[in-house]
Amino acid sequence: MAAETPTRLYQSIHAQPEAIRGLLQDWDGAEQAAKQMAQAGRVLLAGIGTSFHAATVGEYILRAAGAEAWAVRSFELVQYPRPLHKNDVVIVISHRGNKQQGGLALQRAKEEKVPVIGITGKNSKMAGADITLETVEQDPSSTHSISYTATLTRLVQIAIQLAKLTGQAQQARRLEEGLSQIPALMERSLAREAEVQKIAREAVQQQRRLYFVGAGPNAITASEGALKAKEAAYVTTEGFELEQAIHGPLVAFEADDLLIPINVKGPAQPRMADLLLALNEIGLRVWLIGDAPDEQTAALLQREGWSNFPLSIGPDFPEELTPLLTVVPAQLLANFLAGERGTDADAFRLDHEAYKRAMARIRL
Repeated sequence: MAAETPTRLYQSIHAQPEAIRGLLQDWDGAEQAAKQMAQAGRVLLAGIGTSFHAATVGEYILRAAGAEAWAVRSFELVQYPRPLHKNDVVIVISHRGNKQQGGLALQRAKEEKVPVIGITGKNSKMAGADITLETVEQDPSSTHSISYTATLTRLVQIAIQLAKLTGQAQQARRLEEGLSQIPALMERSLAREAEVQKIAREAVQQQRRLYFVGAGPNAITASEGALKAKEAAYVTTEGFELEQAIHGPLVAFEADDLLIPINVKGPAQPRMADLLLALNEIGLRVWLIGDAPDEQTAALLQREGWSNFPLSIGPDFPEELTPLLTVVPAQLLANFLAGERGTDADAFRLDHEAYKRAMARIRL
């Protein structure tokens, strides 16, 4: 498979399990960050693009450890500023530390004497954070994958340490046990990549529009999946939060589209079942990441054009950690869509002169 798809994105996707194992050997930065946050009244997580998606998952992860955590786009933190309080902590997330708005978000927090924790890749240009947690070597593809899951890993490590410091031993143990399973569970999904390539090939051959739908911490996985497909393969795709998809966008879905619901055990399962039954009435094709929410919808997976990609998650696995797993088939799909369409998954379209000129107009 690697010979057919020799992209840097593909290589990074497959490097994720071992990278996370390496991060789990280093807890010093997470412990320092947790000590800083233990007395905080509020934690703001700032990022842009995939880093904002990581910040949003981080909100769920840190709340599981008892923190009052809120994700905010770096641009809004700077340009539409909400008040910062003395007992706040700001976490700035950036792959390379070189984005204008990320740097300004860090600068604003420092000017207002709010502690800053930075999460960034190795050899980053991020400067000025009170505590910096490095993740992995800079992602070799412009379609970021390994830096995303590495950032989520660091956030889980912080949450575990925070729960320990604040007397939530059971919650710390729950998160730590879940995190320890991530690399092996990722490897199980990667071993089944041929299933994903089949979905990508059919979608490209039939010129299908793609819609990702998720709930809770996986609402942002839907956005991340759509973003990866856009960046790698330049396809028409969108990511929706589950209830938002039901309240309006549903009427734009057509029988020729491919719906990619993301479902894990949690409070959203009954509502996801409602969506799947509705999709069946319209006659859409469905590729479900995870398992069907109930027996009635499980029967739908026997229909032509319906299938799923199980994740082998146990019943007690923390829902807050599932974005580390649900994103893997979405990343693979982006890579294989690019292969089927003949696009460069790594280039961010800078191999096209018009887009190269367009990007030169914008200071990122």
